[in-house]
Amino acid sequence: MSSSEIKVYLPECSGVRVVECSPASWMIQLALEEKDLPYQVKLLPPLTGKHASPELLTKNPRGTFPVLTDGAIVVFEPFAIMEYLEHAHPDPPLLPGTNALRALALTRMHEVHNLAEVSEHLYSYLSTTRGKDLEPATVYALADGLHDELFFWEYYYGMAHWAAGSELTFADLAVFVHLATAVHLGLLLGETYPNLRALYQRMRNRPSVDHTWPSAWKPSPYTFLHPADPDDA
Repeated sequence: MSSSEIKVYLPECSGVRVVECSPASWMIQLALEEKDLPYQVKLLPPLTGKHASPELLTKNPRGTFPVLTDGAIVVFEPFAIMEYLEHAHPDPPLLPGTNALRALALTRMHEVHNLAEVSEHLYSYLSTTRGKDLEPATVYALADGLHDELFFWEYYYGMAHWAAGSELTFADLAVFVHLATAVHLGLLLGETYPNLRALYQRMRNRPSVDHTWPSAWKPSPYTFLHPADPDDA
């Protein structure tokens, strides 16, 4: 099957307040870029569920993003898409070849559900609450949940450059999109998260990230998650 048939349906997020990105959708773009697969992007309104666009609902009756089509094949749910890509387009691999490292990579990849859950609570509050209605105590409480989860990943990345050994895998893409979105919202990595800061910098230098960087993100991040001291960034 020709890889030129791949199309991804993604939300047009530039107008979504503050967050301006869909981490799960970005993750799929990164996977396609890392696998050097040509693909087309179809941007749709960022509405989901029963409010999703008819075009999205015809591909995914749950009305969620992202959706990937490969010719006549339709795949949705982000981790299902990545596992499909590894099977259908195995070269270059984004899962290790040995049983032990593949088990670790898959564990870390699915473990990202925990990071996604706490992150999305924060994203949802910031994107749906007007600035004058934001409660700092609520932001800090949501950020505390994010920090609790980030300490796991700080520990993991202290053991190796990548989540599952010496090579980049899907797990790293999954972690990075949430980490980068948090940095965009003002997360300071600094001395608290040196291993995650190193991961962020490694990923930021990859062509896949440069090619897919959210277009609406400004050079200076927001300051929702810190008191805005640039020396701490």
